[in-house]
Amino acid sequence: MRFYVPEWDDAVDSHYDFKHDELSTLNRQERDLDYIWDIFEPETTPVDGVLISREQVEETNRKAERLAQYGVYDDPVLSIPNWLPTISDCGAWGYKSLPFPPYGNEDMLDFYETLDVTVGVTIDHLVLGSGKDKGRLYLDERAFDGELNKGDIPDPITDVVDVMIEEWPEEWPSYVDEYEPTIRTDHTEVEPFIAEDFRGDIDTILSRLEQDSRAVYREHDAEFRYDLTLRNAREMYDLYQRGDYPFRLMVAIQGWNPETYSKAAEEVLGMGYDYLGIGGVAGSPVHDVRGIVKSVGKTIKQFEREHDSRIDSHVFGFAKTEAFETIGRSGMTSFDSASMLRSAWTGGQNYRLDNGERYDAIRIRYPSSRDNLSEAVEQSLRGRETLVVLRAYDADGSICDALESWYERAEKVLPAAREYLLVHRHDDQYDESLLQDIERAFREDFQYGRELQASFSDNLRSKLVKLLRKDTPDDPVPFTEYDELLTKAMNVFEAFPHAKTVLDESNVVSDYDRVWEVVRDYATWIGDDNLLQEYQETLRNRPWEKCDCPICSEHGVEVCIFRGNDRNRRRGFHNTRRFYDEFKRDLPKILVATQGDASFGGYETVEDYLRDKHSSFWTQTHDLPVAEIGVLDANGVSEWWEETPSLVSFAPDRMAANIGEQAARYQHLFVHTLGGELDEETVAAARENGCEVHTNSNPRDLRDEILEVCGQNYAASDDFVPHPPEIDTENGLDILVIDQCSGSKEIPDDAPIFGEEETLQFSREDLLARDNVPGIAARDLYTGRQQSHVKSAVRWLLRQGHDVDRYFVSAGFGLVAEDEYLPPYEVTFSSMNVSDIRERSAKLDIQKDLRHLLQEADYDVVFFTLGKDYYTSIDIDEMVQEVRTDRIGVVFNRELVEDQFDNIESIPARTEDAKEHGTIVVGLKGHYMKNFARYIDTVDILRPETIEELCRRVEEVPPQTEFESE
Repeated sequence: MRFYVPEWDDAVDSHYDFKHDELSTLNRQERDLDYIWDIFEPETTPVDGVLISREQVEETNRKAERLAQYGVYDDPVLSIPNWLPTISDCGAWGYKSLPFPPYGNEDMLDFYETLDVTVGVTIDHLVLGSGKDKGRLYLDERAFDGELNKGDIPDPITDVVDVMIEEWPEEWPSYVDEYEPTIRTDHTEVEPFIAEDFRGDIDTILSRLEQDSRAVYREHDAEFRYDLTLRNAREMYDLYQRGDYPFRLMVAIQGWNPETYSKAAEEVLGMGYDYLGIGGVAGSPVHDVRGIVKSVGKTIKQFEREHDSRIDSHVFGFAKTEAFETIGRSGMTSFDSASMLRSAWTGGQNYRLDNGERYDAIRIRYPSSRDNLSEAVEQSLRGRETLVVLRAYDADGSICDALESWYERAEKVLPAAREYLLVHRHDDQYDESLLQDIERAFREDFQYGRELQASFSDNLRSKLVKLLRKDTPDDPVPFTEYDELLTKAMNVFEAFPHAKTVLDESNVVSDYDRVWEVVRDYATWIGDDNLLQEYQETLRNRPWEKCDCPICSEHGVEVCIFRGNDRNRRRGFHNTRRFYDEFKRDLPKILVATQGDASFGGYETVEDYLRDKHSSFWTQTHDLPVAEIGVLDANGVSEWWEETPSLVSFAPDRMAANIGEQAARYQHLFVHTLGGELDEETVAAARENGCEVHTNSNPRDLRDEILEVCGQNYAASDDFVPHPPEIDTENGLDILVIDQCSGSKEIPDDAPIFGEEETLQFSREDLLARDNVPGIAARDLYTGRQQSHVKSAVRWLLRQGHDVDRYFVSAGFGLVAEDEYLPPYEVTFSSMNVSDIRERSAKLDIQKDLRHLLQEADYDVVFFTLGKDYYTSIDIDEMVQEVRTDRIGVVFNRELVEDQFDNIESIPARTEDAKEHGTIVVGLKGHYMKNFARYIDTVDILRPETIEELCRRVEEVPPQTEFESE
């Protein structure tokens, strides 16, 4: 898969002064800007492309004009490198509140051609749900400019109609005439709404507004948006085919559930599209994304195999690592998201090492615009002091010496500023009308110009600069005005260095103690004391030292400081790199190619050549979930959807150079060889750039090797798309049962019983070593109704020749095998709230140990016979993903989990189900397990739904079995 990052002007100052928190130049137009592709080398850039929305391009006239003049690759600001592909769309989220997209199809095609992007996307309209009885009403915001404002719409309307108010474009695209000719404005002035427009019963109001040029009313808006998106797809495809556009066209589809998305996919594939984008899932719950993508993926795979074709696919706004497996196995080609970038400044845990290891960057706040001068100076000094301490801690230097050095420098600043202003306030360089020019001169000419801002606030420097602009030889400002400002700052400074007061405490002995005391004191003072525990984790673990990306390597602890765009965006770039590394581990980037021959250039497209000259290779590879497929010659690998190169060559030197460069962006290169091995120089060039090269002359064997590299789940069958597994029971099953502890326990009367704190503070081995503490096997300790039933079921399964392992999730001791000995205890998750359960589970390593158990073993069936609180302790939605996709996992009352994964079966186990089986709900899961044990030998092939049938089977006269008497 390829990962695209949206372009939202996410750039940093190349020469930012971290020491003084200063921009390299105050004029943005003169600033050298770095985007993420400027900071990393080509082979390590953590994106595979850039998504450019028209909404963002036209955010300012300057940007729109610049990109129209230069295009996205030659633009002097963006400077996107030529090797990074670009996708451009219309930015549907930006106009979601409008009744129609504000663009026409021909207009968008021209826009893509002007920008010179690699891929253009059809115009979609987000399918928005509405829970209101009467549907959706759109109103032109410009009409609320008279006696009514937006809040004056009567409640009886907003109670039953989803009202969307947005500023409409001055002129709609021409196609809107077909749907709503009354709303065409043609640059005419919009008449304001009056109260009378919204008076009467609801049906009268809506009927009146249906004919109003300032309103659009639809009762079935979701269906309209869905149909309009498909109409645009048809029209734009026809226009594209008639034109000679230099970019590839992707079709965007919308829907509101997996079925409607799949139906849309079928329709657009029938139109002739070979690149399909799934829109509208950004921000959706991960289970919704899984369901939609899985459904669309199956539709695409079926089409590819029926038509011997390849369809690339893109997921807009997706970046959920927990859904990588589903996205990958569904064959998606690319996706985009800015969430990893945005996470750097939009909440907690904003410094990422991987999905499971994240930290809070330490907030060092700038003064607020509401602060008076004294408050601003104090906040700057406290922040500056804390920054000095953090940098000394990062450098393993003396914190006390660093503080003293800063203080000695800072105490020179205000006296030096006074002397400088006395002498230079009427210099020619301050005879400027723009404050920016005066500030630039002062910052560069005054020896401590940067330190003045860094330690004593931008507030103070700005006030001095404003006085300099007003101060002229002919009309001098009384110097007392300067003195008044400097004196206020000096009065605040007299309380510093403040940090020495906390460093003098007797318990402060190590560097960690010192930095923690200063950070704790600052965070408490500034009002961030709710983050103290998170800050401790960050300072103890020093995560910036664990990352080898160029940002952390160059800037160290600065990346773990939450303060301003130039730190926060760099941390966003770092987060994106760590996300990308994780993405590559989970979904290896694979390039597949066959060797070309002299006839290559005689075909119009690469796909035509592959179909005709390499049909066996194409048949075995066209549907694979890999980044790209193509043909290899001296130009490198030409991708399957491209036109063939105008000049075909097989010169070894050129081939080695181009393949080596291209392979640097991949982990694996698979080459179908034609009667010989790949040139050794080419292989060496690819491997030197970190890409493993695999060659095979047999297309079928090549396919198997590729699927094996994708992961064991892909090699489960020839059809790697997620599907329900089938397991042969003839030779017995390997079964794992994850049970839970029970409140009912077999404990000797005179035995001590341990509680929550003791079971955390001491290991079970320590507790068992105490006098008079009996050790009881877990299977015998728990005597609840469910546990007794499961115990009987396990014994019966073992007697039938099945292998069964049983573990308990214990709120006292974590994950324990049934034959492990435990001391008596009384702890249960059922008495805790969700946050307490998660905290205790983490301390007991329950998820870590269970994940390791599932990853290391190869069970055919895994039963999770747990209640709600115990599901929380293991994070069941995540844990079921550790069950191999060709194996079966069984949960209870978790229908949402079943909907997401074909190999997971959820069995209802509620009160009404218990009554059906003549038992109570507490013991129902155990009853189901006994049924499974009774009837498993009646089936030869086990499927997920078969397990539910066995567990829920009800017979008037159950067969007699040995465990009936147990």
